[in-house]
Amino acid sequence: MGGAKAVVVAVVLAVSGSTAYYLIAAKQKRDQQRQVAALLGDTTAQLRRALTGPAAADVVSRIDSNLKAVNAPRDRQLADAAGHYIHGAREIARKRNDAERLTREAAMSRRALTMHMKAASARDTYWIRVAADLKKRVERDHHELEVSLKSLSHLLQTLPETQKELAPHVDAKLLLEETERRKAGDQAEQAAKLATQELEKVRGLAMPR
Repeated sequence: MGGAKAVVVAVVLAVSGSTAYYLIAAKQKRDQQRQVAALLGDTTAQLRRALTGPAAADVVSRIDSNLKAVNAPRDRQLADAAGHYIHGAREIARKRNDAERLTREAAMSRRALTMHMKAASARDTYWIRVAADLKKRVERDHHELEVSLKSLSHLLQTLPETQKELAPHVDAKLLLEETERRKAGDQAEQAAKLATQELEKVRGLAMPR
């Protein structure tokens, strides 16, 4: 009889231990999911800052911190999908900042070349050399700007792929809305067209032969 009781007790303890383990595991999973959701929400908020406002150095670093903090051992699929989304957001913010900086640099290069061309009193050897150097600078700055804007457009186009990965796991409100993404993509395309138009204007100036 004592042996039977011992078996019953062992079974009860085993069941209790198993139940406790699954309850703890379930709680850990929920906690990790909430943490990842918070990181996604903050990442999207920072991404909006990057896409709608002036360049801010802290945006990229903050998103990068979110990427490093993503950890959900109890939900690997969520962690992986969140990592892809946050990584993409970080690169978009970085390229957006780069494009804004390069836009300013390209404008300054065009202005310097235009002023040099208009202010010439005598087109001597020195003037010609400076004009040629300024033209090279304009072409270089615009090439870098074009590359940056193309990269930004590509990243924005591929963002929905990472959002699809997250769709089964999180509320869509935590992610960048499609209208926002499209607007940012259109702005990048318009910026590229405008930069090309401005470049063509300075190319049309009388250059030394």
